[in-house]
Amino acid sequence: MTQDLEARLLLDCRCELGEGIQWRGDTQRLYWTDIHGKRFWSCDAEGGAVETVDLPERLGCFAFDPAGAILAAFESGLFRVDPATWKRARLSTFEPEHPTTRYNDGRCDRQGRFLAGGMNEDGLKPVSSLTRYGAADEVESLAAGIGCSNAIAFSPDGRRLYFADTPARTIWAYDYDPAGGPLGLRAVFAEMAEDEGFPDGACVDAEGRLWNAQFNGARVQCFTADGERRTRVRLPVPQVTCCCFGGPALDRLYITTARENMSEEDAAAAPLSGSLFVAEPGVAGLEEVRFATSLFAPEG
Repeated sequence: MTQDLEARLLLDCRCELGEGIQWRGDTQRLYWTDIHGKRFWSCDAEGGAVETVDLPERLGCFAFDPAGAILAAFESGLFRVDPATWKRARLSTFEPEHPTTRYNDGRCDRQGRFLAGGMNEDGLKPVSSLTRYGAADEVESLAAGIGCSNAIAFSPDGRRLYFADTPARTIWAYDYDPAGGPLGLRAVFAEMAEDEGFPDGACVDAEGRLWNAQFNGARVQCFTADGERRTRVRLPVPQVTCCCFGGPALDRLYITTARENMSEEDAAAAPLSGSLFVAEPGVAGLEEVRFATSLFAPEG
């Protein structure tokens, strides 16, 4: 049965492009990036105790390792980051042959390998790629010919990868090898109607349903594992970008938004664009998987 819920404002942060939100149970905090604002954000479950870090370049997505160090997919490549000092060490360079591409969406698979996909800022032409980085310290390409990577998420058993190339208005489901082999068969999971906007960031709940933020759709749409639409979470802003389950019981849906390229009239009509919202959908999520390998050797 489909139902509509309304999200409420949690933090009036007005990011230019809020993205990549995730919850950490050990710190009881939310973390997300304002990509174009070059700022890393965090707050507690109620939107308080806000902390921000100004960044040297745009951060598309990130993961934490077991000790809380950050594996960061900046626009120019992967870095390991010490969160105490925010000093960076480069691990890779992303698509130097394509100066108009950058890292965008990403997440760890159930085994703790980091998948991060790119986008082409020159008209979303399909020249970027989806990469995977694991313990072998090598970045491998999993897919090519991508305009804008989004909706990277995994089924609870880790055998299905969700992925969207946003301009196609389509979310695909890939067979995924937990042992780290190449991507398997791809099938259409869901297609967006024009009034639904474009598929953006996503997460999976404990029952295997996919929750997808719909950019220019003013909503997060829940899909069953069979691709059927269920709960729809409405927001008072059009550019809905990413979502995650969090809070002490993992039963709150936190949602980032954007105010990217909005005209003065559009911003006046939706002044909370770019802020952080929350909803209570009546289901619980899963803990965000951390990058499996420690990014920094222990001292001593």
